[in-house]
Amino acid sequence: MNKIKQFLKQNASSFSVGGGLSILPIITSSSIVSLAYTYESEILAFPFSYWVMFFILTSITMACALTPTTFIALLTGYFLGWGGLFGVIPSYVIASVICYHLVKWIDQGKFASSLEKYPIATAIINTVHKSPIKIVAFTKVSPILPFALSNLMLAWAKTPLKEFVIGSFIGMLPRTIVSVWVGKSIIEIQDLSNVNSNTIVQLIIGGLIIISIVGLTRVFSKNIQRELEASKQKDHS
Repeated sequence: MNKIKQFLKQNASSFSVGGGLSILPIITSSSIVSLAYTYESEILAFPFSYWVMFFILTSITMACALTPTTFIALLTGYFLGWGGLFGVIPSYVIASVICYHLVKWIDQGKFASSLEKYPIATAIINTVHKSPIKIVAFTKVSPILPFALSNLMLAWAKTPLKEFVIGSFIGMLPRTIVSVWVGKSIIEIQDLSNVNSNTIVQLIIGGLIIISIVGLTRVFSKNIQRELEASKQKDHS
């Protein structure tokens, strides 16, 4: 119990950030739909320069978990159609990088250091370092894992930045395409709140979740077992 208390106390700032990054997008979702509905005609008349500013702004707001990534993609699909992919995908990647650096700056490596005494936790972090692109991609492809929270965990694990960016792009691409497609298919903007009721969307989301779970399980189970066996051999030698 004392170890748990010490662990929580040592990483209080990191857990606070994690909680905030998970809750804020949920709070703002309904507000975004309401604003988009109220100013729909004005948004439809946006010139190109406004959309450039929109994607720059959302890169920052998504990184800080002020706006949900799924709703940004849905809105993009609704207002811009497939052409919105050229804005929302770079915006996602930039937001991931900003969030990654923000978490590392706040955490200062304390979380990873606090896990060094736990063999399984160390094995998990070592697995991330051995297969970073796979881990990041399978983490990002899941629609149920909050965008900012996934960045938080990957930053905690000290994932190399280059592999983090590549994995983020690969993982976010399928769910971004699906979200833009759904947004493009919506007739009335207020229907954005009910997209999960669509059977086809539910099947696609379920498929992406399965891919994420199976992929992560396979990568982690193999590498963690190797890490633990290697650790036991070191202790015996």
